[in-house]
Amino acid sequence: MKAKTLVVQLMGGLGNQMFQYAAGRALAIRNNADFYVDANSGYARDRVYRRTFELGSMPISARRAGLGKQAPYWLEKLRGRMLAASADVIQERSWGTLIREASTAFQPLVPSFTDFDKAWMFGYWQCERYFIDHRSLIASELAPPAPKDANFLALANKMGSCNSVAVGVRLFEEVPGPSKSGLGGITPIEFYTQTALRLSRDVSNPEFFVFCTTQSPILENLRLPGSVHYVTHDNGFRGTLSRLWLISQCRHHIFSNSSFY
Repeated sequence: MKAKTLVVQLMGGLGNQMFQYAAGRALAIRNNADFYVDANSGYARDRVYRRTFELGSMPISARRAGLGKQAPYWLEKLRGRMLAASADVIQERSWGTLIREASTAFQPLVPSFTDFDKAWMFGYWQCERYFIDHRSLIASELAPPAPKDANFLALANKMGSCNSVAVGVRLFEEVPGPSKSGLGGITPIEFYTQTALRLSRDVSNPEFFVFCTTQSPILENLRLPGSVHYVTHDNGFRGTLSRLWLISQCRHHIFSNSSFY
């Protein structure tokens, strides 16, 4: 019997890629399918964010999709220009089956779907329910490697010696405009202060490690009940994978609506 094939398109930053990989990997395991990631077509027109494939340094279990396995995604782009998009999660094509994320809500058809020989997944899949039955294995495959830079290792040691709290602040700084903090989807800065106060009732002497891409003036509005350390590009903490590893060294976490955090 010929093995099934499943391809997932990667797009967005590291957090998005991890969700996409996890959903695809779990579905491939359930179907005993050969699993591929398309690390190219999702970035061809990413001119604003300029994202790139970032899972290569992790011990992922997937092959890279060649041009032939990328082709359905290009065909779907052309189809989208000519026809209205269907709301169906499962769509049959002459080349195989398209599994499309119809909305950001969990799609219950996807985890149990088995009726395909060749399938292509398109979406963000930002829900643990897509991969919860295989989350331990997938977590090990998405483990970021430890950095070698001395500043990362020194800060990790500090995190391990105190009641460290990672605070992930998403600014949407890539988008031009005079009021970046007011863009839709951004978490109000007061959220972090209020949540930190609640956490401090249960955690004695917390030390807060604020993760943000830049030392934005917005961060001056943070009112955190303890020592604060800023982990930004401006302070020498560059590299998405290394920052993800550093976040994992903290004992507690306060995160907003960011797939990376």
